[in-house]
Amino acid sequence: MYKDLLVQSPLLVLPIAAMFLFLAVFVAVAIRAATRSREDMEMAARLPLGDDHDHR
Repeated sequence: MYKDLLVQSPLLVLPIAAMFLFLAVFVAVAIRAATRSREDMEMAARLPLGDDHDHR
């Protein structure tokens, strides 16, 4: 009885959609991080240590 309820529930689409959304965002962030140049990464790494008046 419970098995039939879970199989036929339209709400099962939501966790699957959330998983695919998470996977898409994760892949997009990983690709963006992998394709950034070394200069961009070094500049981002220095941001917390930089002075407010030091803009590049």
